[in-house]
Parts: sequence; structure tokens; C-alpha cells
Amino acid sequence: MRNRNLALILNHLHQNSPISRSELSSQLGINKASISTTIRELIDRGIVIEVGVKSGNQDVGHPSIDLMINPDAGRIIGVSINQGIVTAVITDISPNILWRKEVNLPASNLFQENMQVVKNLIQEVCNLARGHKLPILGLGLSIPGMVDIESNRLLAAFELGWQNIDLNVLIEGNEDINFHIGNEAHMSGLGERYFGSSEKSASTLYLNWGLEMSGAIIINENVVPGSMGLAGEVGHFSLDPNGAMCECGNLGCWNTMVNFKAAVSRIQSKIDAGESSCVLEFCNHSLNDLSLNLFIEAVRQGDSVAVGALKETGKWLGIGIANLINLFNPDLIVLGGPLSQAFHLVYPIIQSEVDQRALPWQRNSCQIKPSRYRQDACLIGAVATVIWNIFNNPEEPIRKTFRKKIKR
Repeated sequence: MRNRNLALILNHLHQNSPISRSELSSQLGINKASISTTIRELIDRGIVIEVGVKSGNQDVGHPSIDLMINPDAGRIIGVSINQGIVTAVITDISPNILWRKEVNLPASNLFQENMQVVKNLIQEVCNLARGHKLPILGLGLSIPGMVDIESNRLLAAFELGWQNIDLNVLIEGNEDINFHIGNEAHMSGLGERYFGSSEKSASTLYLNWGLEMSGAIIINENVVPGSMGLAGEVGHFSLDPNGAMCECGNLGCWNTMVNFKAAVSRIQSKIDAGESSCVLEFCNHSLNDLSLNLFIEAVRQGDSVAVGALKETGKWLGIGIANLINLFNPDLIVLGGPLSQAFHLVYPIIQSEVDQRALPWQRNSCQIKPSRYRQDACLIGAVATVIWNIFNNPEEPIRKTFRKKIKR
């Protein structure tokens, strides 16, 4: 019961601050004495702070003092691995990014070399976080693939070409830090629910659109894991049984129509047909060297070939989203990931397809929004995963991580 009440209080504070003790008691149905005892301990441990007297309704003789989670209760490390790059951040609980570094992965794409680069960056960020002289609440690592979250084993990351890898090796030497690994869409979806576009949504479908398409189903504040923690692989439902070969080995996956490779293929077709484009200048006249960021830059500059490829990709994006609306009946779809930087260009195309193909009752109750964090959603999601794990099973990590202040 204590652990349950503690979890309820922490989550409610996180989502509804500033809020008073009496409001916590009323809204959670926990008696005032229990609220007061728990809050006193959380303040003593530096997790909660008082932020002033609430104006308005107060009990006579007892001013109502607002509370909130202390942003500086500790530091959180977020790391994301993607094709060609690994990024690390240190944040507070808000989460404000206090430090950030990106490192390119070796072009050779050799697995051991890539893993060593990731491990080196994790060691660097852990050393820096320790220098903040605050508790390190955990390290969240997001990766574009299917992850067994019980064992921290990567089952498959098709776009990276990695399979059956024990990722615990990445935290060697830093085992005192709570380590959480997850699929980038699952983590991103949780981050949007905690801090972003879907804070008040009861049922959200988060779509991570970039090197591949993946998804997360969020009900209230929880990501639906599925029986093995692998739910949400929307990029691998089949739209064309005779379509292009997907990295997973299947034909005609939605991935093959909407991911970055699909956009590059459309650019190549347009150039082969004689259309002029600045894209080739961006990538030294070889589309093999076209990065996702360079593609987005060409779109921003209004290059007709890049914009045309994006719009064709957006059509298939809209077709898939219409199917998902019919299947899941969410009240919100959040489009995140690197390609969501072009949301304003593809949104009218997506909505047009949804209007044509989704059933009217489902589509009329569903909004489509861009991610608040766009390409950083997976990093914020890794941070949110650390917070979620503390707030939803708090007693052990609080006792382990937060020491009581010595009163003088």
C-alpha cells in the first residue's frame, strides 16, 4: 500500500504541479495524514519542493502551500542510437537538456567498431553526470529495433543490420546506474505523453517516422507492450504483397513506402527522368551519401524534386494512418522522428487520405499533431522512461538513490 500511494503521489505531482497537500488528498483519495507524512519524507530527500502559498481557497489558519517535483532532485542520462549517429544528453527532471553531444558512427558499419563508439560516449556522459554532484537517476537508451526489455537484449534492428545483441555490455563499469533500454518509438511515445503533444490524451498512437516507421500505443500514461514488449511495429504491416523488399525480409511493408529510403528512391526516379535538383550538389553527386538531414534541408529550400518525393511519401503515409485510425480508434496520432520536421508540408496530404479512407466516426474523433520534440523525441523519451520507472515503482530506487538530508 505504501509503494502504491507513493507512486500515485509522485505521478500526480509530476503531471499536475503546482498542487497543494489538501488537493493531493482530495484528488487521490488518500487521507491527509498519509499525504503529509509522505510529502515530508520526499521533501527531506530533496525530491519535492515547496513553491509558495496558494491564493484563494484555504483552510482557516492553515495556508495551502503548493508543491512540485524538484527539477534538480537528480540528473538523467538519455542516449539514442540511429543509423550513422549516436547522441547523448544530460537533463534535469523537467527535462531541460543541460549537456548534449553527437558522435558519428564509423562509416565501415562494422558492429564491434560501432559498439565501441557507443560505449565510449556512454562512459563520457556518465563521468560528466557524476560531476554534477547530484544523484544520477538512471540512463535510458533508445534504439530503432525490437528489444527484450527484461534482459536488455536487442532482438533485431533491421536498418542497422544488428540482431541478437546483449546491450548490457554498454553499461559495464557503470552498473550502479539504473539502465533502461527500449524501442525508440515506445520511448518517444512515453516522452510525448509525459512532456509533449499528448499530455492530456487518453489513447494516443505515436509514429516514429525516419529511417524506418515504428509506433507506440499509449493508453493514459502507459505504453502498451504486447506479450513480448514488441507491440507497435506498424512499419511491418503489409500494404502490397508484390511490393519492394523490406529489410525484415517481407515484401511490401508500409516501411518500404514511407521511410527515408523510399523518399530517396523517389528522388532517384525523378532525376533519372530528367528533373533538375540541388539534392545531388548536397551529397557530392551520389544519393548514397544523402543523409536524412540533407534531404530535409533540400525540402526547406524548396527543391522541387525533394518536395515532390516528400509529398508522394506523404500520400502513402496518409493511407497507412487511415488504416491505423480504423484499427485503433485513437483520439490522437502524434507524428515524430526526423522526417516529422516536414510535418507542415505533408499534413494536408495525410489529412486528405484520412478523409477519404478512414471511417467517419473514427476520423472525426482523432487529431493528428506533430511531436513537440520532433527528431529529439527518442532522447526525451529515454529520459521519460527513467522517470516512469522511478515514479511507478518508487520505494526501492528512492531508498537507494536519495539519501535523507541531515538536519542541523
